[in-house]
Amino acid sequence: MKTIKNKIEHLRKDLLKYQYYYHTLNESIISDAEYDYLLNQLYILERKNKNFITDDSPTQKIGSNLTDKFKKILHFFPMLSLENTFDFNGYLEFEKRIKKNIDTKKKINFCCELKIDGIAISLIYEKGIFIRAATRGDGYKGENITSNAKMIKSIPLKLKGSNIPERLEVRGEVFMLKSDFLRLNEKSRINKIKMFSNPRNAAAGSLRHLDSNITDKRKLIFSCYGCYFFKDFKTIKNISTHYKRLMQCLKWGFPINQEIIRCSNHQEVFNFYNKFKKKRNLLDFDIDGIVVKVDSIDLQKKLGCNSKFPKWAIALKFFSSQQTTKLQDVKFQVGRTGVITPVAYFNPVYISGVKIKKASLYNKNEIEKLNLHIGDSIVICRSGDVIPKILNVVNSTRFNNSKKVVFPVLCPFCDTKLLENKEEKIIRCHAGLTCDAQKKRSFYHFFSKKSFNVIGLGPNIINELIEKRLVQNPVDFFSLTDLDLITLKNVGRKKSVNIINSLKRCRTITFKRFIYALGIPNVGEVFAEKIANHFINLNKLVCASITELNNISGIGKVIANNIFNYFSVSVNYDMVYKLENKIKIIWNDPNTVIKNQKKTYFFNKKIVLTGVFDSFSRHQLKIILSNLGAKILNSVSKNTDILIYGKNFGSKFFKAKNLNIEMINEKQLNLLI
Repeated sequence: MKTIKNKIEHLRKDLLKYQYYYHTLNESIISDAEYDYLLNQLYILERKNKNFITDDSPTQKIGSNLTDKFKKILHFFPMLSLENTFDFNGYLEFEKRIKKNIDTKKKINFCCELKIDGIAISLIYEKGIFIRAATRGDGYKGENITSNAKMIKSIPLKLKGSNIPERLEVRGEVFMLKSDFLRLNEKSRINKIKMFSNPRNAAAGSLRHLDSNITDKRKLIFSCYGCYFFKDFKTIKNISTHYKRLMQCLKWGFPINQEIIRCSNHQEVFNFYNKFKKKRNLLDFDIDGIVVKVDSIDLQKKLGCNSKFPKWAIALKFFSSQQTTKLQDVKFQVGRTGVITPVAYFNPVYISGVKIKKASLYNKNEIEKLNLHIGDSIVICRSGDVIPKILNVVNSTRFNNSKKVVFPVLCPFCDTKLLENKEEKIIRCHAGLTCDAQKKRSFYHFFSKKSFNVIGLGPNIINELIEKRLVQNPVDFFSLTDLDLITLKNVGRKKSVNIINSLKRCRTITFKRFIYALGIPNVGEVFAEKIANHFINLNKLVCASITELNNISGIGKVIANNIFNYFSVSVNYDMVYKLENKIKIIWNDPNTVIKNQKKTYFFNKKIVLTGVFDSFSRHQLKIILSNLGAKILNSVSKNTDILIYGKNFGSKFFKAKNLNIEMINEKQLNLLI
């Protein structure tokens, strides 16, 4: 069973990969619905476990990774993302938060729009003349696509009418009609060039093409969804609501989607949602939900934003569809800690434009509940829990002689008898490192970046070392020579020397990293640190009783048992002491740290960071300040003591200024440190 920390890290890794494909390569390898669901799961986990939030988390970022193809330009106002929900309860929670924050009994009106599946861009006009366009980018800095935007016929180069502001920012979505997308792909097929997977990716690739003439030929469309004035714009009266601003943009010549309504209660919002849930497939452009915004501009300003979302808007997303396919096989995978996970393989199906060919069956109970047989017709869904899932079996199509799927009694890799933990609902192989499947994954973890961090020692090399019987446990790696490595595929002299040098460098390791590297079930980075801070040497940890382990702050019964059981196994016990003879483990003296902390300016101060720093990364700075006794927070509030800011700071800077919180720049910080 994965720890919360492991779940968070796994989600982050997957989401960053999907972001790279989506934003940088203009390829969708999962559906928008699945991405949004995974991001929402990560957001929920981080909100409940704030000590695990990191600055590089997808929940802390907006938009895409910027490419080097275009010049970068700063947005005048941050281009934030939208909070997502997939059900009506999520929307009702949104309304509840708004009423609580505003603390008013007056009726709040909302503006509902279609959520077009395209690329968000910003347009700047000076005295009514179009001068600049940028993509969302990372929310604060975007790509300059001015020359390409000029090729989109629905973007006016000069505004119509009167009462035009000195400077105006208009935001909207660039997209491609489904009919134009089909014609583009047909043309690409005839010319035998790369075809796009969906209209959104086609629009993204066209908008960010280096040749603006290509953009011109691709029939892109712009639809405005909002505007910003650079000073209070009082020339035109009665534009105090979002809806009225959109209508004013329409008068200036911007295309606005006609399907906009104002709602005074949640039932009207749900009616609008249900209407387009039924009509979405009849439209000539893709929508993946509706956007609901507080209509009053004054209330929007009062509600404000966090670092990622405006607090006055939410996207109410549509559920994905279901498909029926044929079950081909069920394979049983063995994880690093021996947990057996059944995975169903079936004839590929497309849901939301993404090809799906396998789904996790989670555990033995799921197989028995579905009563699966090889060859069954199965229903695959991507709804609220969007991860590919077998919903049910179409029993009427089952053959009489079909083979029932049965959970194995023995490990599929090492034939060890499997044991069931009914409390955790898992079945595990307890062979440990004598099981090759566990051995491989254990070694991947042991030498990974957050453990021993051996550079160049990837899965392929580890697999081959195991297959050639050059290593049986982690200790063996420290006896390898460059001559051993040269015998492997794709490993030359230089690479083998680099790996051996990296193995030598990692022989000095902190106690926290050492504990984490052991891969004890449920012991992630946070728990490894708690354990390292509690014990003064390795022997004390190895010989600790369950009672002592359970008394460590934050360590519960399950983790205490896992640690005790790990060191009770003679193979693990011997390996740990053999490792101790090969490496040097570093401990910090807690008394010295506390003594030094009390002398610092930052001791016991609640600190928030914003912006980019020249002298160190955000992660390094957090470690430095924590060692000086500071408590690092993620958001600014009246309880914050200090805001430390670097270049390209965000909304935290302005909020701290309004609350009269002490503010320190990087130069002052260096002097204080």
